[in-house]
Amino acid sequence: MKVLYKVNVSAGLSYNCVADCTLDLQKGDMIIVRCEKYQDCARIESGPLCEPQKDFSALEKSRGKSCRGRHIEGQKLPVVVRKATDEDLAKCQENKQKANEAHVKALERIKFHNLDMKLIHTHYAHDRKLLVFQFSAEGRIDFRELLRDLGALFHVRVELRQIGVRDETAILGGLGSCGRPFCCSTFLPDFCSINVKMAKQQGLSLSPQSIAGACSRLKCCLQYEAEFYREQKQSKEKNVELPESEEPRSKKATRQQRQKKKKSAE
Repeated sequence: MKVLYKVNVSAGLSYNCVADCTLDLQKGDMIIVRCEKYQDCARIESGPLCEPQKDFSALEKSRGKSCRGRHIEGQKLPVVVRKATDEDLAKCQENKQKANEAHVKALERIKFHNLDMKLIHTHYAHDRKLLVFQFSAEGRIDFRELLRDLGALFHVRVELRQIGVRDETAILGGLGSCGRPFCCSTFLPDFCSINVKMAKQQGLSLSPQSIAGACSRLKCCLQYEAEFYREQKQSKEKNVELPESEEPRSKKATRQQRQKKKKSAE
């Protein structure tokens, strides 16, 4: 029997993978994951995400419901090979150092090609068959020349992945206006839909300085109490009953009253 787990490979790189129930994985365990064309070292972030299944197609459907969009690991469902050994963890640390060196070299090539992009994070796969560069930019960037340049420089398969400002803030981290570390970089697993209506329902100031975070988008914490305020408003509207003297008049009665006043004035 197999189940799905959500794993975190590196800053900003998370996906779902399948593991055998006999491995008895727990949150925080370090594991080795076999992807479509490479292997990587990851940490168990949450799970199991579904009931144990025998059929891979059922697990694919479960992944599709819980993980939308493009997958960094490829089209096939990644599989947990084993728990990471001390040797694996040592190699993981070595890969982080090599990724830092590659990050510096990539910055030089970006400057050489005069591209308006900000390199955020670099990640080496565990078997060093993949090198992922995450960057942010105002619009679309033609990085084909840069991609060929980096591939020839590092002699591995290179992927350039453009991320948004919210993802950038989650990767870099920092302190919010509340004085605590950013929610997106600590405990929030995904970004949720947030709108100004949530701030209005909670009676908050609508100035950008009050409701916008460091990413210049609406604060993630606006959603925390939104459901409570919505339920309270609905319950008050159901329970309030106006006396007959205070009930609003219909449009027809109001129009008739205005006509009577007009006739008496004439």
